Amino acid sequence: MAGIVFGCIVPHPPLMVPDVGGGQERAIAATLEAMDTLRQRLAKQNPQTVLVISPHGQYHDNAMGILMAASCDGDMRRWGDNGPTHHFDNDLEMVKLIRKEAEAAGIAVKSIGEKGYELDHGVMAPLHYLLPAMKGMALVPLTFSWLPLATHFDFGKAIRRAAELSKKKVAIIASGDLSHRLIPSAPAGYDPQGKVFDEKLVQALSRLDTKSILNFDRALVERAGECGLRSFVILLGALDGLKVKPEVLSYEGPFGVGYLVASFEVKF
Repeated sequence: MAGIVFGCIVPHPPLMVPDVGGGQERAIAATLEAMDTLRQRLAKQNPQTVLVISPHGQYHDNAMGILMAASCDGDMRRWGDNGPTHHFDNDLEMVKLIRKEAEAAGIAVKSIGEKGYELDHGVMAPLHYLLPAMKGMALVPLTFSWLPLATHFDFGKAIRRAAELSKKKVAIIASGDLSHRLIPSAPAGYDPQGKVFDEKLVQALSRLDTKSILNFDRALVERAGECGLRSFVILLGALDGLKVKPEVLSYEGPFGVGYLVASFEVKF
């Protein structure tokens, strides 16, 4: 089968990488176990191309971002990891199709790299766990914008159409953390609405309730201090119209930031 075959939501705290966490990662054992499950499911689907959406890459305020260079590299060395730098080939055919479908839908897409690209921790932290399942797969980095959520959803639908036209099996990794304000010691400060936002989002994703997510109260989203909502909405757009089995594998926030791992298996 061609098109989107698998999707997932992953968190990206640098400390999830053991050399960076220095033992702190043991506090998010459920997250790491869920990442192992995702790796197995990704390997089972064996896609030819993986699209990864990060909140922390290069971005444009009024356009979606996509890598147009032939390849990219990434590691976690700036965070203290001693692992190697990883090299990924881009899927330029997929890039062309995504741009074409997005343009047809009236959605602006701009390059985030013409001659190369350094992947950020929003990609490389979760890939620490998923890389063993990605041998031989092309990687297409994407970033979101500050356009409305509905535009991000439509961009996801354009991605789905492009994946189908490619005649390839495609997986999407939506990287993002939930509220950064869950406890008084949280990095972005404390707001009781952070927990409310996370509960609503996790419940809606478990039911694949896209309508509720697209209509989240703006004030609630702002108070939550999240970084992943737009990544998730692009993924939901890409899954729109497909038969999908959503499953929340883990959610926890011991450091004041909500970490969600969720799997979206496409049924044919």
